[in-house]
Amino acid sequence: MATPLQLEQYREQGYFVAADAVAPDMLAALEAGARRSVEKVRSGAVVVAPERISTGGPGVEPRHILGLIAPEFGEPIFAEYLTSEPVETYVRAVVGGPLRLGWVGLIVLCGPTDYDTGWHRDFGQEERDGSREVELEILGRYRKNLVKWHLALADDACLWLVPGSQRRYRTEREREVLINDPKGAVPNARQIVLQKGQTIFWTGNTIHRGRLPSGAAERLTLTGALVKHEEDQREALDERFRWRLADKVRAGLPARMQCYYDRWRRVQDV
Repeated sequence: MATPLQLEQYREQGYFVAADAVAPDMLAALEAGARRSVEKVRSGAVVVAPERISTGGPGVEPRHILGLIAPEFGEPIFAEYLTSEPVETYVRAVVGGPLRLGWVGLIVLCGPTDYDTGWHRDFGQEERDGSREVELEILGRYRKNLVKWHLALADDACLWLVPGSQRRYRTEREREVLINDPKGAVPNARQIVLQKGQTIFWTGNTIHRGRLPSGAAERLTLTGALVKHEEDQREALDERFRWRLADKVRAGLPARMQCYYDRWRRVQDV
């Protein structure tokens, strides 16, 4: 269960780290399933198809796999994890409930690599270079109904963020890296070092960056999110998840997740 200190850190700094958000036996099963999924993408056994399962293409070296709950992967452990009690308990502590389907994906990196997302906020189609009033309005509204997280299936020191930046307008230097110099230095940036089995719950409204450290052997990290459900809150379908509309996707989910799926489906503008 999230502690008052963790919740305060989330509000003030935009994140907190938990060591107990996944059971040890599930952690082992998730790592094994993740490694099998990577090999299925590398071999071309699971590819981007009309259902738009997001793997990157046939037989490619994957970096971000978004279709882990698709039946083509044959890995039910990922759906079980997404609605597991520890995860749901942490998410409810931040946004309440009821909850609906967000996502579960896998970031895969094998060093050495030039992987570097550059500094950004997860603003989607929102204005990225607005006035103070515009940016503060976005920060006060955007994705306030969800909690996202990273679970390290292997030690992970890739994520950097600027604590507290989700609560304020950017500085002049932050604007420079967000707009013109995405790989430049940022004052007060913090590297998040996760040990295997640790989870960071965080908001993408922080200014952040993903970069594989020099000498790192790999990154094998699950990304996840659950969303607070409101029946009257319509949203445009994210094209990365169009494959979920196939009947076989819902039918292949555990009974508990089918409820989360149904809530997600009802609010999609397809």
